[in-house]
Amino acid sequence: MLKPRFKISQIFVINFTLLLLGALAIISFVVYYSLKEIEIKQYTTQLKSELAYVRARLDEGKSLAEVGREMSEIVGRPLRVTLIAKDGTPLFDNEADVRTMENHANRPEVMEAWRKGFGTSVRYSRTVKNDRIYAAIPMQWNHRPAILRLSVSLENVMADFQMLWWRLAVVFAFIVAIGIVISLVMQKEIGGELEKLKGYLEAITKKKYDASYIAGFSDEFASIASLLKKLAKRLEKNEKRKRKYTAKLKLINKQRSDVISAISHEFKNPVAAITGYTQTLLDDDGLPVSLRRKFLERIEQNTNRITDMIDRLSFVTRLESSEIAPQKSDFDLLPVLEQTAASLEQKYAGRKVVVEAEPCLIHADRTMMEMVVVNLVDNALKYSDEDVMVTLKDGKLCVSDQGRGIPADDLEKVTKKYYRVDKNAWDNSMGLGLAIVKYILKLHHSEITIDSTLGEGTTICITLPAICQIYQYSKISESSKKMKQTSN
Repeated sequence: MLKPRFKISQIFVINFTLLLLGALAIISFVVYYSLKEIEIKQYTTQLKSELAYVRARLDEGKSLAEVGREMSEIVGRPLRVTLIAKDGTPLFDNEADVRTMENHANRPEVMEAWRKGFGTSVRYSRTVKNDRIYAAIPMQWNHRPAILRLSVSLENVMADFQMLWWRLAVVFAFIVAIGIVISLVMQKEIGGELEKLKGYLEAITKKKYDASYIAGFSDEFASIASLLKKLAKRLEKNEKRKRKYTAKLKLINKQRSDVISAISHEFKNPVAAITGYTQTLLDDDGLPVSLRRKFLERIEQNTNRITDMIDRLSFVTRLESSEIAPQKSDFDLLPVLEQTAASLEQKYAGRKVVVEAEPCLIHADRTMMEMVVVNLVDNALKYSDEDVMVTLKDGKLCVSDQGRGIPADDLEKVTKKYYRVDKNAWDNSMGLGLAIVKYILKLHHSEITIDSTLGEGTTICITLPAICQIYQYSKISESSKKMKQTSN
């Protein structure tokens, strides 16, 4: 591929100049021959008038020589006068010796004059050795038919023509100069417009989509500017979309890494415990039965822990894929709170879960709501050393602890799947507890709010399903007694 040698503005000037010169050359060629023909016709017409004048002077008794000299003086150029007999014999010529001249019967102007009464031709004269314009008419000479012929050298005609042509050439040169000046001005304008366009394109390539380009030379550049602005907007949108997609990929990769880290972290302890107890049992055949049983119980506990983690992972996956739909029913939430408190107090020995609540009938999936309560209370116990407070009032369930609290930057992230505030803590979970709570509440059209202060503790509240109703404890008690009596 050939390397470009010129800019588009230079190409424009070169082509414009060549086109102008070519057009002027063609026009000059046409004008040259047209003017030449016009000049010859003009001289021919003039010779015809001069023939009439010469014949009139001859009729007045003047001689051919005298009339020839007189006409040359009048027209200001040498004028050849020739008289030719009927048979073509030259009778008189003011520029040549008739005795040496050829017979002129076959000369074109002579033959045409005999046929039409006036004859002309432009040809080379073998007598005087130059190109000439001839004009001839028939007349009577000494009572005999003859041809009176006048001629003028073509050199004289061309001298006048060349003078006219030079004048036209000056005009043409002036036109060419103006055309070149105009083309140079247009080159400058186009060059400036192309530089602006180039700068705008460079800005776009550098992703500076807010750059401006205002076209001012022609409608074509304005159309290009409009299209480029639309292209810049589209590229900007694509760039934003690409950044979002890249950020999403990074987030997915980070989440994948967090998942692997969380699962590896959480599974490492129980697997290590199982491996250690199993190795001890295999290596020591004399281990007491009581200690052997204790080791087996620890193996069972860690196995159950792994099973529980797998179940939680599976449950979250099924929640995300909408495979689980809540099986709603009416039930009292107070017993769920009390049972959860009692169960977790056994798990966390020496810890206390204080429940301050009154009976509350809700319409929800009981199993899911039990998981919500367990996760909230278990988290509170895990991340604090003091008592945990569970309150239920005005359709809102709150779980409060006096632990280390959650940093402000992490408050919006703790409900995300696999997110853990302290990633290096060995007793930390996979970060699924609050994610499960959020999924379940979403299925019940409820919300979760978190309020935490570092060093003081955390309070997590959830809004219970909208139809939650608070009953007087006495009414619930009476209903419970009637049910017992009926069963008895």
